[in-house]
Amino acid sequence: MLLMSVAIYFGYTNAYSTDVNTLTVKILGIPIYELTKSGTEYIGKSIGVYMGAVCGICMAISVIAEELISKARHK
Repeated sequence: MLLMSVAIYFGYTNAYSTDVNTLTVKILGIPIYELTKSGTEYIGKSIGVYMGAVCGICMAISVIAEELISKARHK
């Protein structure tokens, strides 16, 4: 979740600095958030399926890391 928050923050920063009409925020090439310009502001919309997939990948990596750390401590 923190990873996505940081990526979305930098997406907004990039959108405002480049003044593009639309910007897609991606993590590892997976689109998670779309920014669309409306007047002078950007409106954000999550891409739910892909955002869920990124959450699942991060959770799986966390579980694997926890198991590896746990096994290393018990040796």
